[in-house]
Amino acid sequence: MKKILFSLLLSAGAYGAYAQEVVITAKLDKAPNDTLVQLFEPYTGEFDTVRIVNHSFTIKRPMPKGGSIYVLAIGKQGEKGATLLYLESGKIHISGKGPYFENARYSGDVWVKEWQEMMALMDPEKGDGKKQNELMESINKAMKVGDEDAAEKYGKEYKEVTERLQNAYRNWIKQHPNSGVSAYAATVFFNGQKEFDEIFAGLGEHAIASRIMQRRLHPGKVDPSPMTLKFGEPGEAQGTLGKVKVGDMAPTFSVPDANGKMVSLADFKGKYVFLDFWASWCGPCKPQIPYLKAANDKYKDKNFSMIAVSLDSKKEAWVNAVEKHGINWTNVCSMKGWADETIAAYGASYIPFNVLIGPDGKVLAMGLYGEDVEKKLAEIIK
Repeated sequence: MKKILFSLLLSAGAYGAYAQEVVITAKLDKAPNDTLVQLFEPYTGEFDTVRIVNHSFTIKRPMPKGGSIYVLAIGKQGEKGATLLYLESGKIHISGKGPYFENARYSGDVWVKEWQEMMALMDPEKGDGKKQNELMESINKAMKVGDEDAAEKYGKEYKEVTERLQNAYRNWIKQHPNSGVSAYAATVFFNGQKEFDEIFAGLGEHAIASRIMQRRLHPGKVDPSPMTLKFGEPGEAQGTLGKVKVGDMAPTFSVPDANGKMVSLADFKGKYVFLDFWASWCGPCKPQIPYLKAANDKYKDKNFSMIAVSLDSKKEAWVNAVEKHGINWTNVCSMKGWADETIAAYGASYIPFNVLIGPDGKVLAMGLYGEDVEKKLAEIIK
């Protein structure tokens, strides 16, 4: 499935119940023999590899920390040869008639079925997911020609579709409170602290003990930071993810824009700065864009600036997404994906993620989503 959130990542805790392994078996009729297959955990970089023999492969991986999200990729085909999987201790079998995972069938333990249900809900090429993308394109086209009435009409429809999707995710979680897949959905689709707390309160022990949820609850303890950085004096380490909090001085950064010009936080000294982390491949990032546009349009002339930091690793995908979604504020990208120094400095283990910085350089708020963006700005910018 294409363009499905490779944005995830959260977790730390009690793992005794997961001292087993996951066994992945696959039989794809046209899978290229002797091709390398890689199972990759995006947050930590952990990976396993095996080669295809007789159009089949088997991967066995210990799962001592519980369920998490993985990318399973055949060869170097990018999204074409990859699939996103939720895995925990147990078995999963993949079968199909093609060389890769398109139209493949997934069977095995109950979490396999649950993951397929979630993937169907998230599908950007069907149902409300497709409708959401189409409305976003309509909004952008209307804005380009200055048709505000049409943009407003499409915007209302977009909000309705987004709310339906959110309700679909919420209802699925309620029906599967103890599923590790629910932990994934909670951490990806309900990032606002209040809504996350509400969802979390209804989860069962198994979901809470998943690696995904524990990484969200205890940043830097289950899994170390994806990379180590140094700020300030030589030898002074940044520390673990999640250490930046409201009231702290915002970490400085310098990241290139599409033309290679370096953009630094210092360039915006004395201004309110809304720092937004996103990526072209991040499904949950898209519903936030209309809210960010509204906030930027309202406050851009009031000592306020927005900076979008992309976690893309391919310039073409990043630039095309900026154009497609009409992101007309400052855009920067290091092309390092999750290895980007800036997101590590701010302690984010998932996207979308944002930070509001005051004129004095101190963090005023974090994790503002939907209408909360404008509400917070209205409180502080007069």
